[in-house]
Amino acid sequence: MKKFFGHILLVLFALNLLNAEVLKVGKAYDFKTIKDALAVAKPRDTIYVYPGEYYGNIFIDKPIVLIGVGRPWIKGESWGSAITVLADSCVINGFKITGGGNLLQKEDSGILLKSSFNTIENNLLEDVLFGIYFFASNNNVVRHNTIIGRPYLGLGERGSGLHIWNSRGNLVEENFITKVRDGMYIQESINNLIKRNYATNLRYGIHYMFSDSNSFEENVFIDNVVGGAVMYSRHIYFKRNIFARNRGFSSYGLLLQSCDYCVAEENYILDNSIGLHFEGTNYNIIRRNLIQNNDLAIALFASANYDKIYENNFIGNLVLIRTIGNPKTVSFSYQGKGNYWSDFIGYDLDDDDVSDVKFKLTNVFEDIRGKYPIIQLYLSSPSAKAIEITEKAMPIVKSFKIYDEHPLMRKVEIPDLSYLVKRGESEKMENKRVAFVGVSFVFLCTFIPLLIVFFRTKRLERRYAIG
Repeated sequence: MKKFFGHILLVLFALNLLNAEVLKVGKAYDFKTIKDALAVAKPRDTIYVYPGEYYGNIFIDKPIVLIGVGRPWIKGESWGSAITVLADSCVINGFKITGGGNLLQKEDSGILLKSSFNTIENNLLEDVLFGIYFFASNNNVVRHNTIIGRPYLGLGERGSGLHIWNSRGNLVEENFITKVRDGMYIQESINNLIKRNYATNLRYGIHYMFSDSNSFEENVFIDNVVGGAVMYSRHIYFKRNIFARNRGFSSYGLLLQSCDYCVAEENYILDNSIGLHFEGTNYNIIRRNLIQNNDLAIALFASANYDKIYENNFIGNLVLIRTIGNPKTVSFSYQGKGNYWSDFIGYDLDDDDVSDVKFKLTNVFEDIRGKYPIIQLYLSSPSAKAIEITEKAMPIVKSFKIYDEHPLMRKVEIPDLSYLVKRGESEKMENKRVAFVGVSFVFLCTFIPLLIVFFRTKRLERRYAIG
C-alpha cells in the first residue's frame, strides 16, 4: 500500500513538472521585472532573467526556479532582505545581489532562507549585511557563491557571510567569503556538511556554538583574527582544513572550548598567534595534523581532560606549549606513537621510528608562563635558557611535567593541501581585475573630456594665430 501511494505521488509530481512553464524577464521580453513574473508564475515554473538592473526586494512564496542569464543585478532596498525565500524547493542561480537593510536583529540579508530543500548557487552577493541567512532552514544546497560584506562598517556592525541558525542537513560548499564579520556563524544546527569554502579577511572564520555532529572538510580559513572558535558542542569533525595566518589580539588557529568527542585530522595549522587552544574539552582526538610556524603551538588548560594529541608534526613553532593549571589527563601519545617535534633530539636504537627516550614538553618556567604570558619576552633571553638547562641537569624546582612518551623520529606523512588555496587566489585575482577595470573606467571618464578640451583649445589657438 505504501508503494502504491508512493507511485501516485511520483506520477503527480511528474505531471506537475510537465505543466511547468518558462517565463522570461528583460527589456526584450513580456516581463520587465522579476516581481511581475513571480506574480503570474505557477509552482515549479522557471523564470529566466536576462541582463539588466532590477530594483526592489523580492519575496518568493512558491517553488520557483530563478535563473540569471549573464549575471543580472538584483538591487535590494535599504530595508529587509534583497531576496526572501518562503517556499520550499526553490532555485536561485546566477545573480548579482546587493543591498538590503542594516538591522542585525531583523536578519537583513542578501538571501534570507526561511524554507527548506532550496538550491542557491553561482551568485555574487556584495554590499550585504548578512550574506545568506539560514533561518530554521533545512536540507539546502548552497554552493559556489561569492559573499563580500560591507567593509565601510565596523566589524561589530557587519553580519556573517553564512549565518546558520537552527538548521540541519545542509550542504555548504565552494563559497568564497570576505569582508563580513564572521565567515560562518553556526548555532543550534546539526548534521551539516561544510566543504571547500574559503574565508578570509574576517573576525572569525568559524564562529560556532551549541551545534553537534557537523563536518568541516577541505576549507580554508586564512588571514583572519581567529580561524575557528568552536564552543559548547560535541562530535565535530575537521578534516583537511587550513587554518593559517590568523593573527591579532587573542588570536587562534583553532579554539576548542567546552567541546567533547571532536576529531581533527590532516589539517594544516600554520603561522597563527596560537595554533590550538583547549579549554573545558573532553575526549577529543587531534591526529595527523601539521602544526607549523605558530608563535605558540598549543594552549592547554587544566580543564582539558582525556584529549589525545598524537601523530602530528610540530615544526618550527616558537613555543610548543603553554599550560594554565595542570592538565593531568591529556595524552601526547597513543598506542605507542607520539608526535614529531622539530626541536626534539633523541635516538632510536631499535629502528622503529619511535624515540627510545621521552620528550619533556614543559620546563621550569611553565607555571608562571601560563599565569603571566608576557613573561615570554624574558624566557627567550640567554639567562633564562641557562636556568632551563641547569634545571634539566639538577631539578631543584618542583613542578608538574608533561611528556610525549613516544616521540616520533620521522615526520608523519600528511596530504598536500596546497590545492585548496587555488580557488581563493583566483577569486582575489578576479576582484583585483574588476577593481582595475573600474579604476580604469573612472580614469578614462575623467581624462578623455580633459583631452578633448585640450585639443579644442589648441585648435582655437591655431585659428586665432592664423587670423
